[in-house]
Amino acid sequence: MSTAQLPGPAPAAATTGAGASGRRSPLRPFRPSGLTWLAWRQSRAAARTLGGAVLLAVLALLVGHFVFRSTLGSVDPDASLLQLDLLSYFTDRVEPAIFVLPVLIGMFIGAPLLSQEHEQGTIRLVRVQSVSPTRWLATRLAVPALLVLVSVGALATASTSLWYWDIHRLAPTEDPAFQGLTYPALGLAPVAWSLYALAVGAAIGQLLRRTVLSVLATGVVVGLSQLLVRAVRVHFLPLTDAAPWRTGWSMQFVQPAGSWVVEGGYVLPDGSRVANTVCLAGMDCNGYTSSYPAWARVHPVSQLFPMQLVESALLAAVAAVALYFTFRRVARTAL
Repeated sequence: MSTAQLPGPAPAAATTGAGASGRRSPLRPFRPSGLTWLAWRQSRAAARTLGGAVLLAVLALLVGHFVFRSTLGSVDPDASLLQLDLLSYFTDRVEPAIFVLPVLIGMFIGAPLLSQEHEQGTIRLVRVQSVSPTRWLATRLAVPALLVLVSVGALATASTSLWYWDIHRLAPTEDPAFQGLTYPALGLAPVAWSLYALAVGAAIGQLLRRTVLSVLATGVVVGLSQLLVRAVRVHFLPLTDAAPWRTGWSMQFVQPAGSWVVEGGYVLPDGSRVANTVCLAGMDCNGYTSSYPAWARVHPVSQLFPMQLVESALLAAVAAVALYFTFRRVARTAL
């Protein structure tokens, strides 16, 4: 045998790849395989759309944050106008967008997850796979759930830390934390609602098995859920009695900054309380507003995150029931 016929040295890639033991080399980047690869392939469109939109939103919040901070302390009238424009943009555009985001996630990521599988007939392939239907569904749900957790979590962090607590604390009465669309844009609320919408959308898709119908039904269910929770949110934590304070012409100018005033009124000399709703119903309260102290039962701003923990636990419980239903139905389908 000539030396020209001798095999050359092994390629460098072979020495850094998987060895005889089948282990993945630490020098080789992680790449999904098997079910994870399939779930990632099926979620790529959602990853690009949601990830790209959230990335642009976070960058816009960063830019707006630094622009706002650069105008603080300036005596230029244009700087004050710019501050007002930035605050208005956040309250009028960013907060409503974050409020609607869970509905969109449920409609366009959660609902088609299984409804398309049924509509196209590919759900039958689960029966001939070497993995169990439970493992298939768990992987199928885990990839978009991780995507939602990371992307919406980044957006919620930027919304809370860069804007509300860093900027709105300078003027807390401009945008109270418990105000209609401010609360859903802060803290845990965006993430909890997004994961809830994903689970509910998947359950509705499994139940209805028609993509368009599932998308519409998910939008209705998640939207109604938001309205229902908003109505009962006041009961999540006990109310706190605010200390009496002197009133001016109207209570709205003297309520504790950032608190959610649930009920209130005026304290008469005999110690009895007159509710503010009585004044609104037609009773002459001008004498009260000018001389008597006010009373109120409130949710202080310190209860914001504890209230969101209660709300998140409630949403997690409902999502767990929806997922249990989904897993049971998929397992029966695969029989």
